Amino acid sequence: MARRSSAGRYRAGLSFKMKLNRALSTAGLMLLSQAGIAQTWEPIRDADQLTKLFSDTKFETSLTGRARATARYNADGTGEMTAWGVTYERSWRVEDGQVCINIDNTVQCFDLERNVDKQDVTEIRASNPISGAVVVITVTNQSDGAPVLANTIQASNRPNAGAPGKPSADEVAAKLLNPANPIMKIGNNFDYVTYDGDMPGAGDQTQFKYLFLTIFPFKLDNGNSIMFRPAIPIIFDQGLPDGTGDYDDVGTELADVGYDLIYTGTTKTGTLWAYGIAGTLPVASDDRLGSDLWGLGPEVLWGRAGKWGAFGGLLSHQWDVAGSGSGSINLTSLNYFYGFPLDNGWSIGAGPTITYDHSAESGQELTLPLGIGVNKTMILGGRPWQFSLQYYNNVVRPDAFAAEHTIRFGITPVVSAPWNRGK
Repeated sequence: MARRSSAGRYRAGLSFKMKLNRALSTAGLMLLSQAGIAQTWEPIRDADQLTKLFSDTKFETSLTGRARATARYNADGTGEMTAWGVTYERSWRVEDGQVCINIDNTVQCFDLERNVDKQDVTEIRASNPISGAVVVITVTNQSDGAPVLANTIQASNRPNAGAPGKPSADEVAAKLLNPANPIMKIGNNFDYVTYDGDMPGAGDQTQFKYLFLTIFPFKLDNGNSIMFRPAIPIIFDQGLPDGTGDYDDVGTELADVGYDLIYTGTTKTGTLWAYGIAGTLPVASDDRLGSDLWGLGPEVLWGRAGKWGAFGGLLSHQWDVAGSGSGSINLTSLNYFYGFPLDNGWSIGAGPTITYDHSAESGQELTLPLGIGVNKTMILGGRPWQFSLQYYNNVVRPDAFAAEHTIRFGITPVVSAPWNRGK
């Protein structure tokens, strides 16, 4: 359920398969305010008329800011809404003189009324008697498919009265589990890491890091996507070996930046796939936090996704291709992920990364983390937010000095990619 929003104006587009001159667009209902309006409303209870009004209707509505959602309701009772880059299934029916919408197994029903005081235009009011949500829509005859103007006014102060056409927190949480979904996320991860090893004092060293991990999706006309995903780490505090048996404290510094560029999609049977390139940019502000080498190599993904959740792995390999560093990059990585939705926007899942450094000494190549996490998705201010808490344990790691435990707290808002509007 969307939160209460202020009075505003929204654009709606309607198509008419059944040669209707006037159609109703109620699917993305916003909160309204009706103060000061003295008009006469005539109930619409006839089942045939309601069905005609709601069949084969397209609409567009505001989410938050400049973000938009589009939806279509079909004459056969099916429908779908696209918001934040992904599509959510819908269904509707006429029952007991109301139009009822099924959203994530929750049914919300609306009374429809016609403004009899308006002669030049058709004005329809839809109200939810349970939540108090009301929307008034001015419908014009737009046979060419051009948008129509929908005027909305707020008539409820109830905090839970909202837009039933919008995705629920449960729906968004399930979509976020699939990394192939073209959802633009602004990932803000805060890591606390403890170290261990054979070096004296290794177990006393810690790290506090901020990782900015953002996904820029570009939806294609064939339904697949191109994604660019930079990962920018900022080290706030870390003890590093100085080569003399002691440790230097590193303050706020930028480490090398990782990225990948992939072509990805999900088949109708739920198979996730992707291929592309992964790379490293040698931009560390402290030489001890980087390699001074440019890394580049191939990347592939395979997995499965459905209403039950998602799992899979992202395999990549990088070599050094340029740079002034004295070492080398010859690194294989496997980012395995899993996630399973629960109720009320909760889910469990994690995505640790296994690494095998071919340049390391024999027996010191492998770092193997096991991880678990819990996520909570909420609709705040009309926007989905995901909050996560994850724990990783490197059960296999280099002997001398290596990260052992990681606790990650994440705050990730979902935003609308402006270049994907209309797709």
